Amino acid sequence: MGGGSKMKAAGILLLGLVWTGPSFAESAGCFHFGYEIENLEAASAVSLARINDRSPRVNFVKREVIQKGCPSTSAACKDKAYLVPGDEVVISGSRGEFVCASYAGRTGALTEGWLPRDAISPVQEAPVERREGWIGQWRSGPEQTIVLEGGAAQNSLKIKGDATWGASDPGRVARGAVNVGELEGEAPLRGSALSFGMGENGTLPYTEADESDCRVQMRRLGPYLLVKDNNMCGGHNVTFTGIYRRAR
Repeated sequence: MGGGSKMKAAGILLLGLVWTGPSFAESAGCFHFGYEIENLEAASAVSLARINDRSPRVNFVKREVIQKGCPSTSAACKDKAYLVPGDEVVISGSRGEFVCASYAGRTGALTEGWLPRDAISPVQEAPVERREGWIGQWRSGPEQTIVLEGGAAQNSLKIKGDATWGASDPGRVARGAVNVGELEGEAPLRGSALSFGMGENGTLPYTEADESDCRVQMRRLGPYLLVKDNNMCGGHNVTFTGIYRRAR
């Protein structure tokens, strides 16, 4: 009996050590990445976590808009999409024993939803502050691409981005109803973050750009490039907001 008590206590301790990363405000829902984030550069806005080895696979948990009563541990809330130990996710919120997670595969395809809090462990990585860690072509889904290259100044980056809305819909393509957007500018890195605005006369500091200008925040986190814009960087429904993986 004494041995069993010790094992139980050890199990409780282990559970308590699973998540020691930043705490997140309770969220009513788990929306698409960036929906509830105002300042992407804030340390508490997002966090990197890794699926631990407590289970060979961890299924996402459905959102309430898909299945009433979710998230919960009920079978009805279990989604088909799953992750395996070692997969890294971006955590942007929580609700009880669940966290709102986003995972981008190597093609940039994004999976989002709730994950059990005890299935993940925080990843403490050094910030990506050198521009070599930013340079490359990044993709988020089939319609968003950003290319980052070294800028004229030692610690600046040239940004070139293209995004569409509707290009994956053959019907919209046939009707010529695809909306487009683009990014083009150069901005200095500030630690592991970068932000800028696009005005009529070129790139602007983020704080000097008007609300009607295209305003963009970027942050490197683990294997990901996180992007948040103000929905003013292209035609209707076009946005660069998303989680990107390096394509090359």
